[in-house]
Amino acid sequence: MTGAPLRGVNSITSFTPTFSRRSASIPNDQGTKAIYTINKQTPGSHVNVTETRILDLKTNTSALFSNDPRDREAHWLGVGDLVIWLKEVDQGATEFWIGDADDVVKDYVDLKTLAQPASRHCAGKIDAKASYLKLRSLQDEHEDIAIAVSCPATSNGVLYNPKTNASYAGDIYNAIWYTTLRKKITHKSILGTKYIVSPTKFVNALRGTDLESPLTGPTDYDISTSGIVFLARASREDLRGANAYYIPLKTFTELSKPRPQIVHVNGLEGGSSNPVFSPNGNSVAFLKRQHPTDPGDRNRVIVINNIRHFRIHMAINEMPTQESENKWHLSPYSVAWSENGRELYVVAVEEGIRRLYKIPATLSSIRTAPEPITSNSTTPADVRHLRMVFSAPMDTSALQCSSG
Repeated sequence: MTGAPLRGVNSITSFTPTFSRRSASIPNDQGTKAIYTINKQTPGSHVNVTETRILDLKTNTSALFSNDPRDREAHWLGVGDLVIWLKEVDQGATEFWIGDADDVVKDYVDLKTLAQPASRHCAGKIDAKASYLKLRSLQDEHEDIAIAVSCPATSNGVLYNPKTNASYAGDIYNAIWYTTLRKKITHKSILGTKYIVSPTKFVNALRGTDLESPLTGPTDYDISTSGIVFLARASREDLRGANAYYIPLKTFTELSKPRPQIVHVNGLEGGSSNPVFSPNGNSVAFLKRQHPTDPGDRNRVIVINNIRHFRIHMAINEMPTQESENKWHLSPYSVAWSENGRELYVVAVEEGIRRLYKIPATLSSIRTAPEPITSNSTTPADVRHLRMVFSAPMDTSALQCSSG
């Protein structure tokens, strides 16, 4: 038996949902714009579209900045509204591109030719796949900007690229590579001023140390005007987990590279995680466990002040203090500094709910267990930098219709 057609319906309309996944929105220093990426996927289709967009925080409008599928990890450069991002290019290399956030709408990439707008420029290149881009203004006479990325390296500490090192059969590990961006004045540039990678090229922070760094995400290392802090272990077989290491740097172009110093905390022999510099670069906070092999052990918050004067075995406060040890039973898994560097924000799970806590950066002043400042599970899992906690507008084309 065939059912009668529905009256008033001339065609059958099928719905093809498009799912959008959006990153956190990172605002600029002025708090006027934010940058974020959005990935659009259609079930049953192999086409994924990734866009970098600029959100105007005053008008709450979003504009396309780039739809080049090779672009990744867009960040504010820290100079005006300039944006820096990674671009995957031929032979497995990575370029560093810089453009102005005001170049939206008219200046996104031509997908047919993959040509870049004339107002954007390539600041440099590293001959490997780079990730986890970090930037920090050094506030020196040259207005240099420290730049660091994670790239694979061979056992002798040189860059590894499978497309150009196909014959290499040794061990491969992740390493932190750093240098600076320097301002270059040129009248030929539409921008007038360009930033380019320093001629000294990138330096492997781990070369000659025998350290193995996990570098599984951007929270595994940080840079500042005081240098680099990162996670590493003595060998891949080390079951105690990674330790925090510190490399003192001033210019990020030192001719003699300082050796990494292990940040040892007396009485705490477990793994470390989430190292992050304070806004002024003078202090470092990170998480550390007491027992090296107990999976049920909890993280403690560690703060090292005057990091430039750090020496192994120096006295370090831990949180919570002796008075609150029995009350603070949670294990923080993320730590971030407040903008003024006076407080720390940590995220911990209590009874299945993620909660955000604020504690003084002077850990010795804590006398009772910290109280949560959020009670619901709406806290983002990573609040490494609180200015990242923004919501970009929902894509109005989340549902698309097609007639058939």
